[in-house]
Amino acid sequence: MYNVGENMKEKRNKIFLIVLLFVLLIVIIALSFAAFSYSRQGSENIITLGTLELTLNEGNTINLEDTYPLTDSEGLALTGYNFTLENTGTADVNYAIYLDNIEITSPEVQLDDMYLKYSLDKNDSVGSAKYLESLGVDGSRILDKGTLTRGEENSYVLRVWPTIEIDGDFGGQVWKGKLRITGDQVR
Repeated sequence: MYNVGENMKEKRNKIFLIVLLFVLLIVIIALSFAAFSYSRQGSENIITLGTLELTLNEGNTINLEDTYPLTDSEGLALTGYNFTLENTGTADVNYAIYLDNIEITSPEVQLDDMYLKYSLDKNDSVGSAKYLESLGVDGSRILDKGTLTRGEENSYVLRVWPTIEIDGDFGGQVWKGKLRITGDQVR
């Protein structure tokens, strides 16, 4: 026995379900549109006044290929990589100079920081030999930081060498690095 009242009830439920799905679809489309077209009036304007210029005489890659382990005195006698940091802007600037690894591609093998030493001369001060790993991990190795007033400049000489002090076989391995600078205007 088929009841006419139950048939009507099923139709109403189906219609209600279809209307509910349709409304849900409209809400989803409206929210998606709102998410991708959101805009507002800016409440903060940023104007950069200070300008930094980093000049590298040797190029932008520090490359240790086909080299051999050196003593500290030999490493400190290297020519090194000369660069100058100059504030050519109109405002004083806080800066940080980082030494980052460059990713080595296969088949080359990355030389571990524990086998490397560095020194950094700044203006008239001569740097001493230190292990590269003493600067911390790659990406956060700060060589120097400070403030440059407008028109001021710092001259640097960076030396990086594989150290003779570590026992181990690191023949055929390569290390490549680059300098990175960050800076913000002094407020």
